[in-house]
Amino acid sequence: MTQSEISQPESAPVRGFKWRGYRWAVCLGLFLITTINYMDRFMISLVEPNLHKYFHFTQFDYGKIAAAFSLMYAVGYALCGWFMDTVGVWIGFALTVIVFSGAEMGMALATTVSGYMIIQGIMGVAQGANFPGAIKAVAQWFPKRERAFTTGLFNAGTSLGVVAAPIIVSLTVAEFGWQSGFVTAGLVGLVWVAWWLWRYRDPDKNPRLSAEELAYIRSDAPEKPHKIGWFTLLKYRQSWAFIIATLFTSPVWWFWLFWIPDFLNRKFSIHIKHMILPMVIIYGMADLGSIGGGWLSSWLIARGWSLNAGRKTAMLICALLVVPVFAAAWVSNYLVAALFIGFACAGHQGFSANLFTMASDTMPGKVVASLVGLGGFAASIVSMFVSAGVGWFLTATHNQYMALFIIAGSAYLVALLIIHLFIPRWESAHEVEEEWAPLSA
Repeated sequence: MTQSEISQPESAPVRGFKWRGYRWAVCLGLFLITTINYMDRFMISLVEPNLHKYFHFTQFDYGKIAAAFSLMYAVGYALCGWFMDTVGVWIGFALTVIVFSGAEMGMALATTVSGYMIIQGIMGVAQGANFPGAIKAVAQWFPKRERAFTTGLFNAGTSLGVVAAPIIVSLTVAEFGWQSGFVTAGLVGLVWVAWWLWRYRDPDKNPRLSAEELAYIRSDAPEKPHKIGWFTLLKYRQSWAFIIATLFTSPVWWFWLFWIPDFLNRKFSIHIKHMILPMVIIYGMADLGSIGGGWLSSWLIARGWSLNAGRKTAMLICALLVVPVFAAAWVSNYLVAALFIGFACAGHQGFSANLFTMASDTMPGKVVASLVGLGGFAASIVSMFVSAGVGWFLTATHNQYMALFIIAGSAYLVALLIIHLFIPRWESAHEVEEEWAPLSA
């Protein structure tokens, strides 16, 4: 097969998507592990009232537990980005999922703040592999015109995982105790590992992939050969646009993840057993935002919009969805509050689907996971301080969430402005050679 048969210039993209092919099974696998990843990490926020009740933890104690996860997640995000680029996503995912699934089951044995901090730290390191690995897999398996939508699809697993966690807890807590959800979630992760090892191989080595589909996956114009070391990434403004925007928005998502159950419990007296409905509303909307945000930019690009216009327009719409979230702390009905938070989470997920796609749009495939890892590292370090700071702030102000919601609502517009300042033209690297100039150029 000649190069002309497997390459097509991006200046003349194929309109629309092809919905058949083995790559969608890969997308399903990424969706499932993202679901499991978030189901595991959300468990701790659901049992937070039990930590107060049985172990007499304070909100500041819980903030330290969340901060320990954030710190080690930052380390894991950076190291696992390099790890995924080095060993590949087949082995990389299998090893890291085994580690964090084992740690999740170990949560059932913890009884002290330090014990939870250690186990959450182990989980954080291993779970840092999810997004670098998934974005790398999408870059390997999908042409550029499908990547934002595909990223939105697997990223929807973050919301489904949050919805699945209270369902598991509600089904197991009455029969086996409130710690049983940790064990159940860990076992689900190990089942996924068995499936992944059996079904996944890279596109060039996968016997289930047809030659026609491989040609379609490789239909983008070939990348120019660039040698970019891990730290050399920091010389390029594409990298800084991604890193700084992630730094502004990712801690907001962590805020929702760790603190929304506490907000609902303290403001509306919603018990853990009755948390399913608001979680379904909030994270069901987040799923729609994840898929819709990725679909919107891909749809616009498929109809002739440039990468710059398509991606940034979708991100602006998503950023505006987050702004009204401050009203959640003002309304008196918990379902109305859930709707405001749901719009914010939908905006975050749609924004993130396009932000993650920035890495694979603007950087060579061989360093995509490393860039995503660096962005996650920076954001998780900030999230560590945010988690501890939120715990301190709520303790000091007796649960005044309004100021926190106002800050969260403005973060995405600021992030989009930063992206536009760093990369006025969001273009593929092989199309705009001068965009590869270092920051000093």
